[in-house]
Amino acid sequence: MNTGYEGILQFRGKWRDYQERVLLHAQQYLKDGKIHIVAAPGSGKTTLGIELIRRLGAPCLIFSPSITIRQQWLMRIQEGFLTEEADPQEILSNNLKQMKQMTATTYQALYSAMKREQGTLEEDSGEAAEEDAAASEAVDGVDAADSKVAAGGVTEEADGEKETEQVDYRDFDIFKAVKEAGITTICLDEAHHLRSEWWKALETFLDKLPDVKIIALTATPPYDSTPAQWKRYIDMCGPIDEEIFTPELVREGSLCPHQDYVYFNWPTREEEAYVREHQKRMQMQVQKMMADETLRRIVSSHQGLMHPEEYSERFLDKPEYFTALLVYCQAKGIPFSGYLRKLIGTKGKLPGMDAHWMEVLLQGVLYEDRESYTMMEAERESLLQELKEAGAIYRNKVALRDNEAIKKVLMKSQGKMESIHTIVQAEYEALENDLRLLVLCDYIKKDKLPEIGSKDTLVTELGAVPIFEYLRRQNMAGIRLGVLSGTVIIVPMEVEAKLPELLAQYGCSGTLNPLGDTGYGQLMIKGKSTHTVAVVTELFRQGEIHTLIGTKSLLGEGWDAPCINSLILATYVGSFMLSNQMRGRAIRTDREQPDKTGNIWHLACIFPKERGQQSNTDAEGDYEMLERRFESFLGVSCREDVIESGIGRLDIPKITSKYEVDKANRMMLERAKDRNALRQRWNQSLQEVRNQMEIEQIDEIAAKEIETGYIFINAVCIEIIQVILAILLMSGRMMAQKLGNHPAFLLLGIALLAAFAGIVYQGIRLFKFSTPARRMKQLSEAMLDALRECGELEDGAHCRTEVESFNGFVVGTWLKGGTTRDKTTYSACMEELWGVIDNPRYLLIREKIFGTSRECYSVPEIFGRQKERALIFEKHMKRALGPYHVVYTRTPEGRKLLLKERTRSFVNQNQSLLQGKKIAKGY
Repeated sequence: MNTGYEGILQFRGKWRDYQERVLLHAQQYLKDGKIHIVAAPGSGKTTLGIELIRRLGAPCLIFSPSITIRQQWLMRIQEGFLTEEADPQEILSNNLKQMKQMTATTYQALYSAMKREQGTLEEDSGEAAEEDAAASEAVDGVDAADSKVAAGGVTEEADGEKETEQVDYRDFDIFKAVKEAGITTICLDEAHHLRSEWWKALETFLDKLPDVKIIALTATPPYDSTPAQWKRYIDMCGPIDEEIFTPELVREGSLCPHQDYVYFNWPTREEEAYVREHQKRMQMQVQKMMADETLRRIVSSHQGLMHPEEYSERFLDKPEYFTALLVYCQAKGIPFSGYLRKLIGTKGKLPGMDAHWMEVLLQGVLYEDRESYTMMEAERESLLQELKEAGAIYRNKVALRDNEAIKKVLMKSQGKMESIHTIVQAEYEALENDLRLLVLCDYIKKDKLPEIGSKDTLVTELGAVPIFEYLRRQNMAGIRLGVLSGTVIIVPMEVEAKLPELLAQYGCSGTLNPLGDTGYGQLMIKGKSTHTVAVVTELFRQGEIHTLIGTKSLLGEGWDAPCINSLILATYVGSFMLSNQMRGRAIRTDREQPDKTGNIWHLACIFPKERGQQSNTDAEGDYEMLERRFESFLGVSCREDVIESGIGRLDIPKITSKYEVDKANRMMLERAKDRNALRQRWNQSLQEVRNQMEIEQIDEIAAKEIETGYIFINAVCIEIIQVILAILLMSGRMMAQKLGNHPAFLLLGIALLAAFAGIVYQGIRLFKFSTPARRMKQLSEAMLDALRECGELEDGAHCRTEVESFNGFVVGTWLKGGTTRDKTTYSACMEELWGVIDNPRYLLIREKIFGTSRECYSVPEIFGRQKERALIFEKHMKRALGPYHVVYTRTPEGRKLLLKERTRSFVNQNQSLLQGKKIAKGY
């Protein structure tokens, strides 16, 4: 082993079990030159990365997504590893132009160096665009300010609010510098959350350094990416070698027991009136569109109506749009070919025209399928203008039903202010002076500062300053508030005496200016923003502030405050990656609070859906955003002693009225108050997990879906076989009595024996499929074998399928062993197999049996890419299920068969319920 860091680096702590496991197998993982570790927030992946660098013993470059995290790497090296003899100035660097033995930098700096640019690098995580409602609005530019001041630059601006880093790489050859520094180890921290241009620069950089060892660390791998994106990621970082999950961290004491809660609110009277009026306006707009003769003429001109067979392939590629076209034609009496009715897979009457089908149709007419219609540009502009005036166009998308205007109103509901107040009051009553509650929001709303202390204004908008003022006006006895953002800091005036010493400790100076007679002041600090954050964080830790309000861009990632024991996410973020980072603020352990538990509160404004819309709550608003958040959050279930993901683990009752909102909120507050019960539930759930953990992605399907037709046939066949066997036995006995030792008896006996063996064999096969669980087992094993043969599993040798029947209503299947990516791949294939037949390249078909309808499934896309893969899939399904064969649907014969088998279409069939959830279990 290389000893290049001997006498320089030495870990001064104690390794936890999961960390020792990674280090034990590190040399084996590095055989391909790459080690790829997935570790949940709070697992100490930075510490693991430093130790792996130490063991490799070579000069290294550490790439981070932001200046904040870059500085944390250097700080962690100094605090946890650097020996007393080592001089940090000689060993560590954050400058590419002055590389040392350990150089930490950012992906943005690498990009600038590769482009040989001169300019200013600002704090920026470089994350790809998220599905974040807040991102769609420009609010005074204040959020950009927060994201630039989180920490760590080397050049400060005069006002002290922004930190930047001036760089000049015009005459800098990074490859020459890397060679001179002897860099042979590269550490990539959260590499996949980069802007595309930064990603390309990193790829080019690594391509020209083929002999380096790569350490890749991440908390959130892109499991939901496309196959091509995943391949690109794995090509850079290598296959995932080890995964460390949240439950294991709780068991080891790296994270505290925690629970998510949802606090609902009903819209205010004004918001409800707006939503009702908007819905009414959209209904009227649908009626106007139905009466519009220009639209009727345009739709009548669709080339697919006149040349249906030529357009059949395009129609099958967009079946929902195709359905909307025919629904409109039916409603308006526009004739269309019976071929199109067969193509869509329905024999009866199509559904009636409503807002949903009109929305889909207009999206095609105005944007996605314009070339198929005969219309003048002036006609199109007239339709667009009418829809825009009605508020039915949002970002080049027709929105008559799932309207963004309604979503925004509900996401920003004024009722969330009262929700925050209720949660803060309840948490203070439970913890009193031990409360350390953080409220994270999207915006600062600095322009609302003059309203602090005013009695003439209403506080309605969500933002750091308005939330502070709303809570202050509630006169909550004993609760001290604070605001920490990039441009606004508010603290109690009571801390004025402590401030000089604290400011001096961090080399800062500042003043505390009173905000009227509110008892609070605005703190103005001159110095690095990292030190500003440190000063306020220390006041928070000491209990001078009980409830701290801040922005997600400053405090949501990278900020370390282990004292936080309650968190309110007053933000619109729905993505897993950002939400997981924010949750991480509240679930870290605290040495000063060994019995700490963390409560994480999510806010949701809900409102009854229009008739005909479906959801888990029969309501709309930001509940669907919460469902996205919870898909990958592992936590203890409120239903049973198990650790799983998904919002279902909170056991939220069905909500269809304001009364049920209040009932659900009371339940949440009662649960949150009993923190001892939370700890006990974690302990009980973890008792079953004695060894190494793994995460299981479970797909559930209703048992009746598996039973339909096939199980009945099995039961009848088994009965027939039993009768035939009885007849054979009776016949054999009778013939033995009549023929005695006659030679013909020997031949007849052999024939009967062969028939008996064949029937027993078929009986055994039928028995294997006699229940939904047995049938699922055969299918799951065939799927696993096919994935293995196609090389789609990273650790296929250690994979096996599990099947379980849950209360007789659903059958679940999941993969044990293998990597998380293996589990995700297997789960996706099972969902495609059992899902609605849409437009697959191949079908898996079993011919008719005893006059019953044939069985047909979609061949998962991962096998449908090539004929060879489809035949591999067919081979394994035949072995498991019998005489099935695959049919290519992109030929005239195949298309004809696809039309016949698309009985479960978008129009007349609801999709089977398939729920993926992750459960932590031991083995």
